[in-house]
Amino acid sequence: MTPAKLAEYVRLKTRTNSTTLTNADLIILANVVKDKLISRALEADEDLFLVPTYLNLVANQREYPLHSDLLSRIKRVEAKLDGTSFVKLYEFDLPAYKGVISTEADIVAHFGNGEKEAFFDIMRTAIWIYSGTITAVTAGLKIWLNTKVADITSMVSTTDMSEDPTTTTHGIPLPLHKVLGDGMVIEWKDSREKPITLTQREMAHELEIDRAVSTLKRANYDRDIIGLTNYNDGSQY
Repeated sequence: MTPAKLAEYVRLKTRTNSTTLTNADLIILANVVKDKLISRALEADEDLFLVPTYLNLVANQREYPLHSDLLSRIKRVEAKLDGTSFVKLYEFDLPAYKGVISTEADIVAHFGNGEKEAFFDIMRTAIWIYSGTITAVTAGLKIWLNTKVADITSMVSTTDMSEDPTTTTHGIPLPLHKVLGDGMVIEWKDSREKPITLTQREMAHELEIDRAVSTLKRANYDRDIIGLTNYNDGSQY
């Protein structure tokens, strides 16, 4: 569905026109509902909104700000701590660590730059790296994370909303288009000075969202699924 078709749908369902429900108001409604749907779409856990972002490693710098468009969830962190090759950084739980790492010397003494020697922690809106000495490397820190879906900026656009605007921003997955329109109708009805009663189907909107999200799961039907069974070694425990 295109934004232009979305506008037509919402106006049809609300019995409005471009004067009584303007494009500017539609954009506000669309983006409010869109953000809610994208948060729910993360439940599909299919890396729909995953992109690698790169930061420069700075000599002796431990803290690196996260992407301003972070949606939620970091998938993976890698760094060129040797200046050449990426190694995976494993998550580090600072409160669980028993040693003292209050200074740069402490950190360097307890961590390294090799595989399984370097770690990261998330504090506030930043990544903290615990490793050996950090040297300057251009694009030396790679963070795989879910980023926000681009806002709808025009209700007259004829470009399908599922198309990615750029190589680093996301469109709205097709299964979410109709529930987006229905959500906009619900928001419009609730915004009236005297809220308009919802239909039975509109009151079941959360169920419709669940169904839409379920269609986003199992994007790859060739994926291996390994089942786990209990093992009985004959002991009593």
